[in-house]
Formats: sequence, structure tokens, C-alpha cells
Amino acid sequence: MTDNKYSAFIRERLETGRMTEAIETSEAIGSPLSKEELEKYLYEYLEKGWMDKAVQGSKAAKIELSDDILTSYLDKYLDEEQVYSAIKGSKVIGVSLPENKLIETGRKCFLKGKFHTGLDAYKKTSRTPQKDELIICGNKCFSEGQLGHGLEAYKMANTTPHDKELIICGNRCFDEGWSKRALEAYDMANEIPPKDKLIACAKKCLHEQRHEEAKMVFLKVFELYPEVS
Repeated sequence: MTDNKYSAFIRERLETGRMTEAIETSEAIGSPLSKEELEKYLYEYLEKGWMDKAVQGSKAAKIELSDDILTSYLDKYLDEEQVYSAIKGSKVIGVSLPENKLIETGRKCFLKGKFHTGLDAYKKTSRTPQKDELIICGNKCFSEGQLGHGLEAYKMANTTPHDKELIICGNRCFDEGWSKRALEAYDMANEIPPKDKLIACAKKCLHEQRHEEAKMVFLKVFELYPEVS
């Protein structure tokens, strides 16, 4: 292997969080990595939410990452709604995440329509999401065309969405070219989708080379609006 290939191999290992392999290879070819460079990558791992890789790498590099540094990153992950990284990181360093912080993060996620992320945060607490939080989350999901997540949120709230919310979801899905989801939302609302929405969706599907889906939507247009054919 040439020097350039070794360098590329080491760089790839560093960038993917495999610091131990990078260190071993660099030492084997007589070109050990500097402490400054290794430390830079350790903090990049932490920024990306890779606390497990950072801890493993710090041991291989013999660079200390203090408990204060690691716990501050757990707080950062929760502040940034990186719930999975926070939960995984807490297991790596053997600490519990504060319940009030998890609940706060879960609520923030629900407000943004991040249903499963919010739910993951709540699952690590002794509390369950409040009904109004779930409905807000469901409506946000519908507004973004996330029909499945919206329905899940409403089901957990033990209530059913208004037809208006389903139609909002259907229209967003038509705008995005998600025809099957859009038709399902309208069907659940027991409403007929507008002709212009159907045609615009079919054209979008055609533009994106999704010909079978476009054909299906055009057939739906002809079925619901025979005068078009």
C-alpha cells in the first residue's frame, strides 16, 4: 500500500469514528497521529452524537475526556432534541438522564411533530405524554404530510382526528406527490379530493419519473371526474 493509500485509509477511519484502527495503522507505518489531531476528532465525534466512539477513541489515544465534558454533551443532545444520542451516551458513561429534562425535550419534540423522538424521551421517564401534547403533535404531523405518525399520536391520545386535519394532511401529501398517502387521508375524512390537487400530483409524479404512480392518480381523476376524460 502506498503512502497516499495509507493516509486515505487512516483519514477514513478517523472520519468514521474508528480511531483505534487509525492509531494502530499510523503507528505501524511510523507516522503517528498528533495528540492535537486526535483530540480534534474526539470532539467531532461528540458533536455528532457519537459518544461511544469518542470514549473508545479517547482510551486508544490516551486522551482524557472528563465526566464533566461528557455530561455537558448529554445536556447538549437533549437541548438539541438528539434523544437517541443522549440515551445511548448515558448508557456509555453509566449515568441517568434527568427526568425533568427528558420531559421538557419530549414536549419540544411533540410540538415540532417529532412523534417517535418525543415518545422515546418520555419512555425514559415515569410520566406519560399528556393528551393535548399528543394532539398538537398529531396535528403538526398532519400539516407536514406525516399521516402515519399523526394517526399514531391521536391513537395514543385515545381520540380521533377531525376531518379538517386529515384534509390538511391529504393536501400536503398531494403537494409533495405522495399520492397514496393523500388518497388515504381523504378517504378517512370521507371526502373527495379536489380535481386540481389530483392533476397537480399526477404531473409531479410524471416529472419525477414515477410513471406508475402518475397513471394511478390520473385513473383516479377519471373515476371521480368523468368529464375530464
